[in-house]
Amino acid sequence: MTNTRNFPSHPQFLDCSRSIDKKNVSIKKTDLQGLLEKLSAHRTLVGPVDTGKVVEFRPATTSEILTDDRVSYKSMKEFYFPQVERMFTFADGEVADNTQIPSHLIFGARPCDLEGLRVMSKVFMDGKYVDSFFQRRYEANFIIGVGCLKEKVGCFCGQLGIDREFSDFCDMMLVDAGESYIIKHLSEKGKEALSQHSLQLDLEELSHSKTPLPNPLKGDKIAFNLEISDRTYFDVIDWEKAVETCLGCGLCSFICPTCHCFDFKDVQDKGQVNRYKCWDSCIYPKFTLHASGHNPREQLWERYRQRVLHKFKYVPTNVELTACTGCGRCIRSCPVGMNIEAIAKEIVKQASMEV
Repeated sequence: MTNTRNFPSHPQFLDCSRSIDKKNVSIKKTDLQGLLEKLSAHRTLVGPVDTGKVVEFRPATTSEILTDDRVSYKSMKEFYFPQVERMFTFADGEVADNTQIPSHLIFGARPCDLEGLRVMSKVFMDGKYVDSFFQRRYEANFIIGVGCLKEKVGCFCGQLGIDREFSDFCDMMLVDAGESYIIKHLSEKGKEALSQHSLQLDLEELSHSKTPLPNPLKGDKIAFNLEISDRTYFDVIDWEKAVETCLGCGLCSFICPTCHCFDFKDVQDKGQVNRYKCWDSCIYPKFTLHASGHNPREQLWERYRQRVLHKFKYVPTNVELTACTGCGRCIRSCPVGMNIEAIAKEIVKQASMEV
């Protein structure tokens, strides 16, 4: 969506609003629209918007984007990992790759969501097999993070070692300071973008003042003691009891900033076949159904166990990051009150008693 509103030009507003603290640079909130106008000149502006029902990330004008402390219903992950994405087209014996990768300026990503993006980036880009579609979107997008002022209902990011005010996994990190934002971090892409748009900053004064805590965590945090056997995890709690109220709807998967399961669908239309990558969920009955008809996880409790252990055990083992950021979305939105924080704590408690 192209923004047609006209705002005053502030080619040097960042330099003019520099804070007294020589270790940081700040931007006045009244100048934020000018910044977004500049940086979205060749990108589609995306940010949290109040739809009247929920707050969600969507293409918007600068006047529509929220700058308060409300957290979106979903994270911005679909601008890196779309719900439905065309991959290839097969026609007349030829295979054409989908190269129509959009570029977004994403404003307002919270630290928990940025840590979720860190997990997905590790999964999709760091290893033997690289997802080229995710990688191209990652390279095309420019993301501005904004810290939270306070924890929300259901949030437990702090217990996972995530600083709610800061993340370095973005191109620019803004920390709310009342009438202004303090810029705590700029990536190389961020510095280059400001330079291209003649937004003057003394880049040497930028401070990486907060270092993210290691992840996964040990001790009293919500992380598993990796010395305990996988089999113990399978049996440490009564999984059937844990899912007595679960509907298996998959809502938790779709609003989670780290869930990345997908399926392929081939659709024929007018003599050509399009292959799509679509979101899926390990909580669904047919997710692990084999071609032979065998399903190793027929029961809901088996699938929910897989979901929890995947986040807190398997992903940490494989990529050294916990696949839960404590954003609280699944807790706030579950229609029957399932609580992954409580379940993770119970696993840690029971496992420690069995050692």
